[in-house]
Amino acid sequence: MPLSRRRLVLSAVIFVSLIVVATMLRLAYEWRQALNDIDSMIVTPAVISLPTDSSLSSDAAQIPPAASQSSSDTPPQPDTAAGVPSVGVAPAATSVEATPSLRQATLNILLLGTDARPSDTEPTRTDAIVVVRLDRDSGRVSMLSIPRDLWVSYPSGGEGRINAAFAVGEKKYGPGGGAALAKSTVGKLLGVQVDQFVLINFQGFKTLIDRLDGITVDVPDPITDPAYPTDDYRTISVSFSVGPQQMDGEHALIYARTRHADSDFGRNQRQQLVLMAIFNRIRERGLLQQLTSLDDYTGALRGYVQTDMSRTTMLALAGFARNIHVEDVLRYAIDSTTIVDLRPPATFAAEPRSLKKIVAQFTGEATSTAGGE
Repeated sequence: MPLSRRRLVLSAVIFVSLIVVATMLRLAYEWRQALNDIDSMIVTPAVISLPTDSSLSSDAAQIPPAASQSSSDTPPQPDTAAGVPSVGVAPAATSVEATPSLRQATLNILLLGTDARPSDTEPTRTDAIVVVRLDRDSGRVSMLSIPRDLWVSYPSGGEGRINAAFAVGEKKYGPGGGAALAKSTVGKLLGVQVDQFVLINFQGFKTLIDRLDGITVDVPDPITDPAYPTDDYRTISVSFSVGPQQMDGEHALIYARTRHADSDFGRNQRQQLVLMAIFNRIRERGLLQQLTSLDDYTGALRGYVQTDMSRTTMLALAGFARNIHVEDVLRYAIDSTTIVDLRPPATFAAEPRSLKKIVAQFTGEATSTAGGE
């Protein structure tokens, strides 16, 4: 081979090698940045020995007594003399062995959406409460929405709305106590073990949808809300027509949160529709198959998401989700047909037999026709 040709080939090889190295460095940088973002989201709930830790089923489907406290959403202050357990915060680092993953037969994940406004400095209530159940072997996926005003007994003592559990735990036990009490409260209500939690601020919710270039929601019923509350404590009029609609983060959040047109129960259904639309958009973008540009999404969510999942669990979930189709996800809700009214200042509670039936369908212990209604 002539010298000039050898030099040309060598130059081409060097050029290609530089491109490959540059690409690998870029991917390494993206992955490192993504992992740093993910690590900032991982928190460890406070270690609280609550009744539900050992006896979930015995506490399920119990109607709490009507509250007589003047501040109904705040349980009694800790009293070690009265037998309230001491609280310790576990180390920040989490190990793969100690974190549930899809090596379990089932995984129950508590999704919480907080309605914190930019000016809020204290822990706020969770405006959205959804439990997602994954069955590793059958591939079954189900979700159960819980109304935010459902009246419950907190495992730590006291009673109040279920959406206050996170804030009560943070105030009573300190950082990490909110996640622990929210998981235990939902677990006690349903009689299931809640393995993991994900908490997202609604600003992060909007940011994610905008990063996905919007979502498509098939609106089943027209919605008109003349008094939708804004972050600056004003109200605006909003409306949505029937049919498929492209929504950016702001409009998707409004659609998921508005309730004056119907009720909290209608809002629960809309929240499920938006969650399904987000998942469908993620599948369309191929984000479950290829993880390039992952740092774009983790960076957008940094500061807005908390979870106790490990990296390994997140990757296992991504792999599991590749085989999930939106139309196969079974959707359930504690709605107006499954509650009983309580004496004020309490609100309403889940009727025990109806709750037991819904939970059995949600977990797959009983058959149902759910699947997107």
